[in-house]
Amino acid sequence: MHSNYTDVKTHKIYEPGTPFIRFSLSDLKPFQEYNIWVKAFTWKNEGEPSDHIIHKTDVAGPSAPTILNLTCQSQNAIYLKWARPGVFWNTIDYYYINYRSESSNEYKNVEITTDKRQLEIEIPIENLTMNTMYEITLQAATRSTIDSSLIIQGEPTVPRKVLVAPNCDKIPPLMRRSSKEFSAGVIAGMVCACFAVMLAIASFVLWRPCFRPIFRKCFHTAYYYLDYPPRNVPTLQDWENSEQDGERTAVAVQHFAQHVAALHADGDIGFSKEYELIQSETGDYTVENSESAENKLKNRYQNILAYDHTRVQLLSCGGGPPKKGQDYVNANYIDGWQRARAYIGTQGPLPPTFDGFWRMVWEQRVSIIVMITNLVERGRKKCDMYWPKEGTETYGHIQVTLMREDIMATYTVRTLHIRHLKQIKKKKNGTNMGERTVLQYHYTSWPDHGVPDHPLPVLSFIRKSSNANGPDAGPIIVHCSAGVGRTGTYIAIDAMLKQAKSKGEINVFGFLKHIRTQRNFLVQTEEQYIFIHDALQEAIESGETNIESSRLMQHIQDMLCPSNNKTDPWNNLEAQYKLVTSWKPKDFHLVSSTKPCNVAKNRNIEIVPIENARVHLTPKPGIDGSDYINATWFSGFQRNREFILTQHPMENTIMEFWQMMWDHNAQTIVMLTQCDKEYPEFWPTEGKDLESDTFRVRLCGVKETVSGIVLREVAVRSLQDDYELSARIVQGPLNQERPWPHNNNPKVFVNVIQDFHRDYQNGPIVVMDRFGGIEAGLFVLLTTLNKQLEFEQSVDIYMFAKLLYMKRPGIFRSKEDYILVYQCLESLLSPKTRTEPDLYSMTNGHVNTMNETNSIQTTEQVPMDFAIKSPGMREYATVELGTDYEPDYSMTVHLDRTGATTTGNRITRTEHMLPSGGVNPIRNTGYPIHAGSHVTIDTNGYVTNGNMRIPPEGKEATYAIAPQ
Repeated sequence: MHSNYTDVKTHKIYEPGTPFIRFSLSDLKPFQEYNIWVKAFTWKNEGEPSDHIIHKTDVAGPSAPTILNLTCQSQNAIYLKWARPGVFWNTIDYYYINYRSESSNEYKNVEITTDKRQLEIEIPIENLTMNTMYEITLQAATRSTIDSSLIIQGEPTVPRKVLVAPNCDKIPPLMRRSSKEFSAGVIAGMVCACFAVMLAIASFVLWRPCFRPIFRKCFHTAYYYLDYPPRNVPTLQDWENSEQDGERTAVAVQHFAQHVAALHADGDIGFSKEYELIQSETGDYTVENSESAENKLKNRYQNILAYDHTRVQLLSCGGGPPKKGQDYVNANYIDGWQRARAYIGTQGPLPPTFDGFWRMVWEQRVSIIVMITNLVERGRKKCDMYWPKEGTETYGHIQVTLMREDIMATYTVRTLHIRHLKQIKKKKNGTNMGERTVLQYHYTSWPDHGVPDHPLPVLSFIRKSSNANGPDAGPIIVHCSAGVGRTGTYIAIDAMLKQAKSKGEINVFGFLKHIRTQRNFLVQTEEQYIFIHDALQEAIESGETNIESSRLMQHIQDMLCPSNNKTDPWNNLEAQYKLVTSWKPKDFHLVSSTKPCNVAKNRNIEIVPIENARVHLTPKPGIDGSDYINATWFSGFQRNREFILTQHPMENTIMEFWQMMWDHNAQTIVMLTQCDKEYPEFWPTEGKDLESDTFRVRLCGVKETVSGIVLREVAVRSLQDDYELSARIVQGPLNQERPWPHNNNPKVFVNVIQDFHRDYQNGPIVVMDRFGGIEAGLFVLLTTLNKQLEFEQSVDIYMFAKLLYMKRPGIFRSKEDYILVYQCLESLLSPKTRTEPDLYSMTNGHVNTMNETNSIQTTEQVPMDFAIKSPGMREYATVELGTDYEPDYSMTVHLDRTGATTTGNRITRTEHMLPSGGVNPIRNTGYPIHAGSHVTIDTNGYVTNGNMRIPPEGKEATYAIAPQ
């Protein structure tokens, strides 16, 4: 049901005995959510409605792009520029250029992958034939949201023709055309006539003295509203070669980690000395404009003033020189890496300065605004809301419309359409020069005091916002509250990242000294100065970890099979795993979890929450530890504190678990465990409620889906009032041999949980396995990465995995656990028509699930005597176990169902394994192991298994490789 209520469809049943009824809903809007339910009717009565199903329709093809410029560029190339379609759903993922010569009947195709934020795209089409007329069409396409392998193409443009000829760069380009075309003679005549009329009017005005002031004012106004005001851009100063005590302060990238470690030594004494030197070098720069009576009220803070020599001066609004105070805004130009005036540092706008702020955005051709403060922090107003909350607001001559707001866990992106109400110059290259699009990147997770816990989210934010600023755009506006502390931190990190990439060295000390001559107090505290260095060190160590969807599968393959790609040092799973798990908690991080009164509440002392991420319970007066539960907060992609990771409740913590649900309004529980004596049922049974001092828990119903998912509806009701919290326990399909995701299809379960959670959007999702370990972590990571992929068409596995580990250390106990993240993501991406990767086939023996405290993690290595390549995702071989092998063990055998259409070295099983021989379409089936059986080994020569050691202790197995 869309927009409250859409339609009712009646379907008559002609065969009453039919067990299943199918009906297609047609003529629905694309990419819209519909709430659907079914009612049964008899001739006399109406039945109860079914459960509601919320389903989003797939996207449709976009409208035709707009060709802005089609030009012969050289004797064998065409230049093509176009604008994004005006109508599309979700994103534009591809463009298809189709061209052919007049003598050919077949079109050649060029596929272009695009960034969803690109409004205009330009490319050359090369290797064409000289003196040939070419016909070109263009169409956009969107990837299906239901089947990722399906690309839905949109409407093509009207075919356009262009002649490729020598010296064709002198021929006027083909721009956007109106529906009417005029001959050259008519156009020339109209131009001459218009010119004569304009000349006569101008002569009359100049001849009449009374009109001269008006004419002069109009002339100045028209000049001001031209799109590109004249600017004097100074050259960059030589801060790169700055020295301290006779030595260059720039540090080579390969030595930067040692440099930061030296500054951290002895209680950060090195940082203190450097920052003190920076603080002591204050230049004698005037701030007369900021201190003038007309401008004092435009400053948010009395001591944060704009230097005169670098301040941004607003242009005159009405012609002639500006009146005193009209050109003032508390903002300064700040240099970047090899670009003067790359940024504008400014304060958070005040209501009296809204008009001036948006004038500055327009005049400086700004397309990116970076905001690093919340409107209110610790009860104090830090910034005023200078953009419309919804709809359109007008600030002076600038009209601002909020087009879109995308809220993520740590930042929000707002798409703003701005329009100059007094613009005279209307068109340039077919586009309206009086309108623009501005993106505001608003970082919302900087703490009220200090710096963020970890630089990874900040680095991701800086890269995305900085990369969104095109090469022809104006400066990036950066502001916090005062426009100096967090603003300077952002600018320093962004500029140093670019220096490191371009020159292979970093000079934080020299750069900060330089930009402090452009705006006072940039990087306001020593803590921020340290954070800049730590962030840059993290960026150097981890590299670029955000992977675009177009190369994601290849990246996963490279990580799982390092031999595929030996050129990229970051495509090394073992190195990445070491970085993810490099942080070690100190005693003060584990104060609550290691208290004597709380130790008995932990199933595994190695998997406990750190202090600043643990979930707090309402404490009971006089009872030490009553606020503790072994549970950890984790932010997802779209929401802060989106998940709670916890262990299966113990007998002595069941009521604390329900207290946590009650305190934090949690309504969805994802259960990845099976109940037994050690892991008891924690919900009430029918007729037997659970009760505490403040609430009662009652079981309302149980049902099982076709896929084996068990749903338990629970109500938590207050004993003091009528408030009731509805909750749902969703237990994954059971498997006695393997923990989740044992069914090799985690995508189904992840999507099911998201659908269930739609009804309970306000609270977090509680995810539990036995210890709050790898299975729960996998579910959280897959859900988060799936959302990121859907929104950004990219994923950052490393960032989210490291942030998860730092909030719950010990969640990855081995490299195999981290491998499983990549394997699950690969399975998540696998199209329906493709064989899904076996989540255990690449593991070195036992995958440490954290659910077996004394599990054996080693395996016997089997040498590979020959190479055999499976047509599936992996390389496999089979081994035959000798007669000394223990007969009473079972394991999971991995079968390749793609082999049926293959010849040559096809992976099969012998009669010992398959009664009928050949390839079994069922995968992950358990078989007893006996002498002569065949099992799977991976390319590293390790026996692949799920739940046991091969061989068992005390037995030496003999192996014989048997090609099939």
